[in-house]
Amino acid sequence: MALFRFCCPCLDSEEGVISPSAVLEPLVTGTTGSRTLTKGENSIDVGPADSAEQNVYVVRHGHRQDEEDDCWHVHASRPWDPPLSTKGRQQAREAGQLFKEKNIDYVLTSPFLRCLQTSAEIVDELGLAQGRWLVVWPMCELCDPRLLLAGRDDVKPVLGKRPIREWMWDGQSMDQAVEGMLAPELAHSGVRIRPEMWSDNPPTYPEKLDGALKRYEKQIKGICKDFAGRNVLVVTHGEALRAAVNMHDTRASVYEVRHTGYVPLHRERKPAPAGGSSSGKPGAWGPWNMVCTSGQTGVMWSYA
Repeated sequence: MALFRFCCPCLDSEEGVISPSAVLEPLVTGTTGSRTLTKGENSIDVGPADSAEQNVYVVRHGHRQDEEDDCWHVHASRPWDPPLSTKGRQQAREAGQLFKEKNIDYVLTSPFLRCLQTSAEIVDELGLAQGRWLVVWPMCELCDPRLLLAGRDDVKPVLGKRPIREWMWDGQSMDQAVEGMLAPELAHSGVRIRPEMWSDNPPTYPEKLDGALKRYEKQIKGICKDFAGRNVLVVTHGEALRAAVNMHDTRASVYEVRHTGYVPLHRERKPAPAGGSSSGKPGAWGPWNMVCTSGQTGVMWSYA
């Protein structure tokens, strides 16, 4: 378990319950008719761009409802997947405003509801088109039952050691859940596009912390490669930000990650080789750098 700090109901209104279908636009399906998209079947020109620099922002989700209400998990039907609190939705909206000037091309997200909600607020604020909001299973929460089930011993034998995909959305696919059980929560943001599955590869359940940290590091590196030249924002969980920091500073001991805190990663192209400029061939990419100090972006670390 982590040793450091990582610091909703339906849309009822005076006019009645807001229908999620009135907010979310239908997803454009691929030629196979499947609504589960892998590796950008429905996404827009994924791949290397000829830009001179690239930024990847690894962002923690907003404040959770179970942090607002300590008893939330006691009666929750899905205690492993708390939504954002009202405070968390506001934090997410403010994060979207912050990143509005960053020229974000894609928003990637963990499939957990708090991350989907956080990314929904950001996507809506950025005004991204369909195909630019992608779900990445390997950026999901640490799959430790002590963390996910929050003491709900009655749920543990039901889940057993079954793959998380089988019970994450009560046996539904992500697309079914987005259209059904998750729709009211996502509709809070006003977002009019739908998230699409990009990397449909859930981690093993149960999982240990060391395994999760390696998973996060591998996936962040994969995102940097797959989206070369694109500015990408990844909404995920606190431990993933620790992994992002330690990828670039192995001596850093991360002790706090605030809600919607983030780790900014940046790289630039090297000068084009001789004759490369005239041929239009860009220079090779330089190394990635972490461009923040402790506390600057809501992530704190120290050195022993």
